[in-house]
Amino acid sequence: MKIRLKFIREERADGIEVIIKAKRRDEEVDKIIDLLGGETEDAFENKPLEDKFAFDINEVVIISKYGRYLSVKTTNGEFVLSEPLYKIEECLDQTRFVKISQSEIVNLDYVERWKFEGGGVIMVEMFGGIKTYTSRRYTSKIRTILKKGGKRS
Repeated sequence: MKIRLKFIREERADGIEVIIKAKRRDEEVDKIIDLLGGETEDAFENKPLEDKFAFDINEVVIISKYGRYLSVKTTNGEFVLSEPLYKIEECLDQTRFVKISQSEIVNLDYVERWKFEGGGVIMVEMFGGIKTYTSRRYTSKIRTILKKGGKRS
């Protein structure tokens, strides 16, 4: 197995993060983990959206961009993807998933409440106590959705 090493300087980094990408976790991966200290967080097997995910796309509550990664919160936990948000957005059902800001997409099936905060901002309460806010840039699109009942048709 060929091992490539990359160093990425990130000013906002909090400590050191090592990510191991491989087709599967095998003996060689375990050896590397042992050499690095032996503790891991199994985040997610990153596969294209067309393939099976480690989660059901229908259980996705919200997708949020954090730096170069995406946090996908589902009804059964949180997963991390390294795909760009626009690529994920292209594969989602546009009648169910709505972009509310440059960095977030919500599943309308899990929106519990919308509240206008003023200044063109809308607070969104979601399943599991998740609260987020829309950006003014997306307000007119979201108002149209709310006029239709706020859920998919």
